[in-house]
Amino acid sequence: MNWQTLWSYRHLVANLVRKDIRVRYMGAALGFAWSLANPLVITIMYLLVFTYVFPSNQPDYPLFMVTGMIHWTLFSQVTLQSSDLLVANSGLVKKIYFPRLLVPTANLLTNLTLWIGAFAIYLTLFATILGGHFAVIQLLYPLYLALFLVVVWGLSLFLCTLFVHFRDLKHLVEVMIQVLFWATPIVYPISRVPPIPKFILSLSPMAEFILICQDLFYWRVTPTWHLTLALMAWALILGGGGVWLFERRVPHLIEEL
Repeated sequence: MNWQTLWSYRHLVANLVRKDIRVRYMGAALGFAWSLANPLVITIMYLLVFTYVFPSNQPDYPLFMVTGMIHWTLFSQVTLQSSDLLVANSGLVKKIYFPRLLVPTANLLTNLTLWIGAFAIYLTLFATILGGHFAVIQLLYPLYLALFLVVVWGLSLFLCTLFVHFRDLKHLVEVMIQVLFWATPIVYPISRVPPIPKFILSLSPMAEFILICQDLFYWRVTPTWHLTLALMAWALILGGGGVWLFERRVPHLIEEL
C-alpha cells in the first residue's frame, strides 16, 4: 500500500464523507441533529436506570458513565456499519478504480465527523452540569484518540473483508457489540470486578481506551503506562493486520461482490 497514493485521493474521501452525511439525513426535518439524538437518548436512559433504579455509589456517577458512553458510541457505530461496507458499495467498487481502502476509511471519517458534535456537547456538560474540571493532563487526549481510531479502523478492515465471504458476520457483530458493552467498564467501575475477570476484561482495546478516558476526564490523572502500551499494541496489531488482510484479499473480493 502506497500512502502517497492514498493521500492523492483525499478529495475523493472528502466527497464520500459529504455524500454519506447528506444521504443519511436527506429529507429529515432535523437533519444533522439526528446524529446526536441516538447517543443522547441512550445515555439518558442509562443515567436514569443507574441513578434511580439501581443507584451506584460511585462519586459523580453521571460524569463517570457519560465519559464512557460518549466514546462507546463512536466505536459501536463504526463497527456496526463496517461489515457490509464493500457489499453496500459494490457498484462503486467494481466500476471505478480507486484504492478500495478508502471505503472503510471514509466510513470512519463520516462517523467521526458526526461524533465530534456529540463530543462537543459532552465537553460542555463536562464543564457545567457534570461537574468536571479541565486539567493539563487532558491535552494528551488527542494522542490516545488517534490510537483508538487506528484500532477501530483496523477492526473495520477485518470486518468488511471477512463479510464478503461470511455473510452471517454482520449478525454476529451485532450480538457481540451487546456483549462487549457489558464487558467494558462503562456503567460500572472496573474496581468492582474480581481479579481474574478484571484481567480478562482489561485485555480488550475498548476497555483500555475507556479506562484511559476515565483517567483523563474523571480521575484527572495520567493513564498508566501499561494501558498506554496495550493500546499502542492493539493499534499496531489491528491497524497493521487489517491493512495486510484487506490489501491481500481485495483482488479476490472484487470478483466475489
